[in-house]
Amino acid sequence: MDSAIENLARLGLKEYEAKIYVALVGLGETNVRRIHEASGVPRPRVYDVLHALDEKGFIEIRQGSPLMYRAVRPDIVVSFLKKDLDTAASESVKTLEALSVDAQQDYSPIWYVHSDWTIQRNLEMLVEDVTSELIVLCFNPETLAKFQEPVTLIAKDRAVKILFPEGGADGIVPREGIRYFEAGTHRDFFGVTVFEKIFSAPIHREGALFRLECILIADDRESMLIYSQNGKRMAVVITLPFITCVQNRLFSQMIEEAREITGSAEKTGENTNKIGRKSHRKRSTKES
Repeated sequence: MDSAIENLARLGLKEYEAKIYVALVGLGETNVRRIHEASGVPRPRVYDVLHALDEKGFIEIRQGSPLMYRAVRPDIVVSFLKKDLDTAASESVKTLEALSVDAQQDYSPIWYVHSDWTIQRNLEMLVEDVTSELIVLCFNPETLAKFQEPVTLIAKDRAVKILFPEGGADGIVPREGIRYFEAGTHRDFFGVTVFEKIFSAPIHREGALFRLECILIADDRESMLIYSQNGKRMAVVITLPFITCVQNRLFSQMIEEAREITGSAEKTGENTNKIGRKSHRKRSTKES
């Protein structure tokens, strides 16, 4: 009985409507008192709910003293509810798609995501759209392991390079098709050591502690920075070409000067097949 009530609620009936309809199916033709006792719905509410079910055509009423009620056949009621639900679903899709088109006019090239689930979804979309090369800068191997599956999948037909700070790749088990590198401490950028001063070191701002965990750069088109703020993982997605192009060139140069880790994919086996995949993804709004 409980499962029938739950299923009717999923199809769109309110809780009391579902309880009373199920009670009527079990009782057959009956009166308000027995409906109240069988359904557990408070008696003052039984009348209102019966009226609502009658308006929907889900029950029949026989005049008399007292009034008698019976349920319309379940297959008819469920068929009607399903049709109504399908119509609502179709209309919702059309409405939401129209909203999505309108939202694209206010497109933002930089947005934030605030949970592992949304980070995973955005990372999967970023990786799927890679046409030539994915560069990953990893400062926290645990974060890389958590989100590595989509990265590993595209390594079959696109170039994937992962760069670690010196000693940061200890314990990493190479995946097929992925090349791994370690950047030495000698790599300077505007007079400071890049990994130690800019990327690896935690940053304190107004009482908050920020630590960069991973950067993913898809071609020179899009990037994602995964970081933690006071221990909570977040991410920033960037699609501004003049930012992503600079990121791509900087990190490509760092990889050229880095040491390739023994056991990663051989350079001769690096996939340079530039698959002309078009992105079917339409990012529309900033996700928070």
